[in-house]
Amino acid sequence: MEVGEYLIVFAAILVGLALADLSLSLHRLMRQGRVIKWHPIVPLTGFMVLCLILNFWWGLYRNFAGVDEIRLLEFLPTVFTVLVLFLLAATVFPDEKLPKGASLKEYYLGNRFHFWGLLATYLALAMLTNAIKGVRVELGWEEQLINAALNGVWLALCLVLMFTKRMLVHWCIVLLSLAVILLAWYDQRIVSLLSG
Repeated sequence: MEVGEYLIVFAAILVGLALADLSLSLHRLMRQGRVIKWHPIVPLTGFMVLCLILNFWWGLYRNFAGVDEIRLLEFLPTVFTVLVLFLLAATVFPDEKLPKGASLKEYYLGNRFHFWGLLATYLALAMLTNAIKGVRVELGWEEQLINAALNGVWLALCLVLMFTKRMLVHWCIVLLSLAVILLAWYDQRIVSLLSG
């Protein structure tokens, strides 16, 4: 087993825990049924977190497949990133049973600073991880700058959402984020990086 495979397995455990927590929290929320007031922004942000988990998983594969040596300090940002991703997955849905008549919109707005702050932290760590990978594989500065700029814009939008309660702004940014993710997926292929 190569070093990269060990790194992927280690991070995969945390990614699996994030996915399990997201699924279990959604299950608990769905069991409450009509006792609470539903709002679609919460399931949409949950779907967005699911997309981030999938992106992170395949990013791990792209970053570490075939790696036979890496400094521990180069791997630490990945560890912190997956830990923040776990916290993000744990934050999107309420863990405790909501009281009868509780509103998911109120939960979302009350939780916005925590959720969007974690997403901003995740993006900052992703930018750091991408920069380290870019140096390791000698990526051109133009490509690194484009990657950093895209995440930087999203990070700035997260900061806006931390401090505003205007649902129109939240809707626009959540839908734009999902559209960008799904458009990026449109032409992505899952292929073996180690095949000829």
